[in-house]
Amino acid sequence: MDKKYLTYSLEDFLDDSHFVAWVLKDHKRNEWNSFIKEYPEIKARAKKAKEIIHLLKDTYDILDEEDIFRIWQNIDNFNKSKKHKARTIQFRRSISIAASVLIIISLGVLGYSYLKNNNKEYQFASTDIPAGQEESRLILSDGEEIALNKDESTVSLNNDNTLVINNENTIDLSGKEAKEANKTRMNEVVVPYGKRTELMLADGTKVWLNAGSRLAFPTKFTNETREVHLQGEACFKVTKNESQPFIVNVNDLGIKVLGTHFNVAAYPDDESIETILVEGSVSLSNKRSFGVSSKSVVLKPLQKATFSKDEKEISVSDEPDADVYIAWTEGWFKFSQQSLEQVFTKLERFYNVEILVPVNFPSNEKITGKLDLKDSLAEVFKALSDVAKINYRITNNQVFVDKKIEEIPMK
Repeated sequence: MDKKYLTYSLEDFLDDSHFVAWVLKDHKRNEWNSFIKEYPEIKARAKKAKEIIHLLKDTYDILDEEDIFRIWQNIDNFNKSKKHKARTIQFRRSISIAASVLIIISLGVLGYSYLKNNNKEYQFASTDIPAGQEESRLILSDGEEIALNKDESTVSLNNDNTLVINNENTIDLSGKEAKEANKTRMNEVVVPYGKRTELMLADGTKVWLNAGSRLAFPTKFTNETREVHLQGEACFKVTKNESQPFIVNVNDLGIKVLGTHFNVAAYPDDESIETILVEGSVSLSNKRSFGVSSKSVVLKPLQKATFSKDEKEISVSDEPDADVYIAWTEGWFKFSQQSLEQVFTKLERFYNVEILVPVNFPSNEKITGKLDLKDSLAEVFKALSDVAKINYRITNNQVFVDKKIEEIPMK
């Protein structure tokens, strides 16, 4: 990592394409995390820059990196014109200016109707999963944080307002309601890469949270609908209640069910959101399409819905091997005609590592197989090397992969 970043100001970070690519696309995640850990003096500036970028990104999901740069240039020009009033602009003011400029630009780019109808999304307690986080965390609605110190933790909510962690620790949630100033805050579970967590919600719904995911949920479902908010991947087995539908909110996508078993993969750096239905039925709708709700799509068992984040459209396909998508809840990674790139991405999340391949590596090559996620990283790659015909070398949290060279038989 270039040491020029040690001298970067807040504005410099926001104007750096590599930094923005890390924030928005998780590009070179481990390198950035290691660099900031090694040089903590830049942590505060980098964090503020990330929050501004996420503010712009989360406000309108259709913005890409070029939009972010263009908006920031306008903010920067505005800031420079005001330097006679204040030499240093505080972070809170930067946020305010960013929001104001974003609105002005968006009026011309998107149109007033989109701004008027844009629904505010739930904001998680933090904009991303902290770098170097080694344990899953439970964040209660009042802000208290509790470490979940097992690789695969369990959290259960009971009807008597108690919460049980790993069948050992019991927490009384009575009186822990969010303060009036923050009354929309829910409880959250944050799962870092390399960990997994199971939850039992107050209505009996079971949720498996995969690595690098978070879920926001209430202590009790008291409204007409049972709503949760997801980032990452989760498998739901929903308790049936026709009078109180269960809704999973994922960015622009709303997934409505009464009682069913399905999997949702919605990582921020993925180009699409996938929903696979195992049993029951679910209804999916794009909550925002320039401010207008789009037509709902109903899935049948053994079907997959793919929501394109760029095109804001939902496509449906048959998925006879739906069980492959939920095998991770039982500690298995099954893949059927998936590309090596897709397999590597999931292994990076499961084991919290970075997999590096050469430029000419055949990442689109399709493979089929099954890996035991209870095995060590070395054991998993040993098995994978036979299926994918690859060579590998593990160094700390990096895996260097290359294609095996076929031996030419001697004449």
